[in-house]
Amino acid sequence: MFNLNIFFVVIHILISFSAGTKWLIDNPGFDDSKNWLNDYLPCARETVIFPEQYPGVLPLPKNVDVGGFVLPANGAILLNRESIITLSGESKKRSCDRGKAYIRSPQVHKWFDPKTWRSSDEKQSNKAMLALEKVPCNNESVVIQNKGPLAFDLENVPFLRMGQLNFAGSLLSKDYVRQLLYTNLGQLLFRNQAGVRVEYYHNDVCGCHRDYNHFLEPICHNVMKSCEKPHCQVSITPLGSCCSICGSLLSFKVDNCGSRRLHTLQAILEKAVKEQNLQNDLDYHVNYYSSKDYGIYLQAIIVDRKNYNEKSVNFVKSLNNSVNWLKKLNLQSLTLANYKLQYSGRPYNPDITFGSVVLIILCIVLCAIVALIIFAHYVPNHRYLLYIPQWMYDPRRWMSYNWRNLLYRSNFMFARFDNTRSSIRDVPNVTRTPVVMGYDAENERVRERSFDNPMFNEEPTAVAKKTTVEKNEQLTGQSAAKVNDKDETKRKDEQELTEIKLISSSEEEDTEEETIE
Repeated sequence: MFNLNIFFVVIHILISFSAGTKWLIDNPGFDDSKNWLNDYLPCARETVIFPEQYPGVLPLPKNVDVGGFVLPANGAILLNRESIITLSGESKKRSCDRGKAYIRSPQVHKWFDPKTWRSSDEKQSNKAMLALEKVPCNNESVVIQNKGPLAFDLENVPFLRMGQLNFAGSLLSKDYVRQLLYTNLGQLLFRNQAGVRVEYYHNDVCGCHRDYNHFLEPICHNVMKSCEKPHCQVSITPLGSCCSICGSLLSFKVDNCGSRRLHTLQAILEKAVKEQNLQNDLDYHVNYYSSKDYGIYLQAIIVDRKNYNEKSVNFVKSLNNSVNWLKKLNLQSLTLANYKLQYSGRPYNPDITFGSVVLIILCIVLCAIVALIIFAHYVPNHRYLLYIPQWMYDPRRWMSYNWRNLLYRSNFMFARFDNTRSSIRDVPNVTRTPVVMGYDAENERVRERSFDNPMFNEEPTAVAKKTTVEKNEQLTGQSAAKVNDKDETKRKDEQELTEIKLISSSEEEDTEEETIE
C-alpha cells in the first residue's frame, strides 16, 4: 500500500457573507461513471488512463484504490489534505476484467452562462429573475466544490466580480485569485483569462452588476439561442433582460441605491400577493439596475408562475391604482421620465402554424356537420332546419349531382353474348334462361348466359337496303293483286244483284197479268 498526502495551499479570509450565493452546477466526479469512457468505473489493480491533453483540474476523493495512473502531458490533479491513494491494492469490491479505465475530457463551463450556476434559492425557481442575475453578481459569494472536473471559460468577461470565492472548501483572497489566473494551474482552470480584472464587493445593494449594460452583451451571447417565444401578443423587455417576457413591471428612476426603498417595494408586493391569495400563481423580483450612462433604476418584475394567463397584469393594474408610490417610496415626482408601468397583451400560442390552424378549422367543421346530422335525425321537423339546406344534414342527398362516381370507383363489366335462335328452332322443348352475364372482378369469375339476338344472321347495310326494296316491291305487287281481286269480286256481286233484280221484275209482271185475267 502506498499512501500519498498532498496539502493544497489554503488561505482563510474572514469575509462576511453577501446577499446571495452562486454554486457551480453538479459535476460528475471521479467516483461517477459519467466521468469515464463507456461509463466504466475502474477498480483495484486497474490502470487509470488520462487523455494526452487534459485541459482542466480533476479533484480526487479522499480514498482512491486503483492499479496506477497514466498521467496527461498537460493537466492537473487536485488532492484533498487527507487524500489516501492505494496502488495495486487487494480490494475485491467487484470483479476486474478490463485492466484499464479511461477518463473523459473535462467539460468546460462558461462563466457568463446562467446554465453554469445555480442559486441558493433555486428551490423556489423564481421565473421573474433575469439572466443577468443568474451569473455571479458583485455582492454574491461564489462556491466551487471539488467534486468533478474544473474548467472555466472567461470569454467576453471584462471583470471577475464577486463578493468572495470559495474554491474547494477554501476562501481565496482577491490578490491570490489575481496571481492564480497567470500560473500553470490557473491556465488549466480558466481559459481566455488574459486581461481579466478581479474585483471583490461586499454588501453592495446597487444592482447585481455595476454598469449592467457592459455585462449584458456577453451574457446574452450565451442566452439568446435558448430564449422562449413569448406566449402573449405584446411582450415586454425589462432592464437587464436578454429575452422578451410576458408579465408586468414597475420601474422607478432614483438618485441613489437605498436598501430601505428596496425592502419597502418588496414588502408592498409580498403583502398584496398574500391579500389576493396569489402565492402559488405569481413570481416577482425586485432589484436595482445601475449604469453610469443611464442612471439608477429600481425595478420590480411580476410574471405568472405557470402559463401566462394575465393574472400578473391584473395584479399590477390593481396595485398601481391603490398605492401612492410617491409617499411609499419617498420619491420626488412621478413623470414619464422617472416612472414606467408596462404590461403584456393577451395570451396566445406562437407555436400554432397555418397548417395547424387549417386542421383545427376542418375538425370544427366536421364536428359541426356530425352534430347537425344527429340533430336532424332525432328532431327532423325542428323549425331551425327550415333555414338550412337539406343536403347539408341529409347524407342521402350527398349521392346526388353525380357524386357517386367520385365517392365510389366504378367496376367495368365485360360481357360476351352468344346467339341461341338456331338452337331454339332446331332443338325442341328448349327453355330460355334469364339473361345473366358479366365478369365479377372481385371473385375473378365469368358469368355467361346466352340470349335470343334478333339481329343475328342479318346482312350488311347495303344488302339490307336492297332486300328492303325488293320486299317493298313484293308487298306492292301483292297489294295491287289484292285490289284487283276485290274489284272483280265487287263486279261479280253487282252482276248477280242485277240478274236477281231482273228475275224479280219479270215474276211481278206475270203475276199482274194473271190477276187481270
